[in-house]
Amino acid sequence: MHPALLVLLGGALLRITVGSEVYLRYVKEGLRPMVVATGAVLVLLGAVGLVREGRAWLRQPVLNHRREADGSYRVEPHAVHLEDEEDGHGHGHGHGAGPRVAFLLGAPALALLFFAPPALGSYTASRDGAAAAVEQADYQALRNGQLTPMSMREFIGRSLHDTGSLEGRQVVLTGFVSRGAGGADWHLNRLTVNCCAADARPLRVAVHGAADAPAADSWVQVTGRWRAGAVDARSPVPHLDVLSVTAVPTPRNPYADRAPELAS
Repeated sequence: MHPALLVLLGGALLRITVGSEVYLRYVKEGLRPMVVATGAVLVLLGAVGLVREGRAWLRQPVLNHRREADGSYRVEPHAVHLEDEEDGHGHGHGHGAGPRVAFLLGAPALALLFFAPPALGSYTASRDGAAAAVEQADYQALRNGQLTPMSMREFIGRSLHDTGSLEGRQVVLTGFVSRGAGGADWHLNRLTVNCCAADARPLRVAVHGAADAPAADSWVQVTGRWRAGAVDARSPVPHLDVLSVTAVPTPRNPYADRAPELAS
């Protein structure tokens, strides 16, 4: 791979991690040190390669043109190319070893440097037909109160394994919007990842009762009541009768499924 491409890729990784949190759109928060280390190593290797190529270029032979007695010109090298000396067979190895298609890796690097793609959203959530399974957990008793903020995973888990805790309770969830299916007006979603965006799986709640569905990919905070009904444990999508919808900013880490914080 060309050294300049290594510098470009490493610089892109450092750009989204050092002094920036753009990397949270693509990988888990805990992977930041490894991404920083990878970017630094790529920049260092690329810089060393560029220095070596620069030295080799400076040692290229200077060609002298000498006119022969018959009027023709003869070209003679003034110095032996460094790579010729190392080869020992009278010819050097060409620069830029490796397939030229490797330069296509520069496209995503340039995108990260100048136009960082957004986090995954409604397209991914709608395309993946099966919602992420939620394992049973030991749920703590909920406090009495008018509103109960929950993470999406907890709400889905309780709708499967602890339905009594949701009856008659107003819950508050946060997620992004996608189009409805299966009788829902629209869906509230979160995407969770084990490592990076490539393995993202959706957590999905079917929402009913909103007069106008919010725009796709917009982040909202929804207050509603759980609608009793059977939920498939293999692809759980519980239903929520909405009471209010409030637009909220995109969270710092879009893949971290946390309970919303209510204003005091």
